[in-house]
Amino acid sequence: MARFKYLGEPQRGSIVNYGPAKIIRLPKKNGTYMEMTPIPPLTAFPIGQDIGYDITEERALRIIRADTTRFEEIA
Repeated sequence: MARFKYLGEPQRGSIVNYGPAKIIRLPKKNGTYMEMTPIPPLTAFPIGQDIGYDITEERALRIIRADTTRFEEIA
């Protein structure tokens, strides 16, 4: 089980700001996707804040841990 902090979207090409993330999709071992949405009353994931989900799925953990430009493990 692990928790992560959302660090925002990195600049890619000429696009400087992608706007707030409203959904995070991570692949699961069985081939489906885990979809995480901000916990109400939030409408987007705040940059620098805990995303609010405990992730236990092994494939999703591997993917999110590898994406160090967008996520940081906090617990």
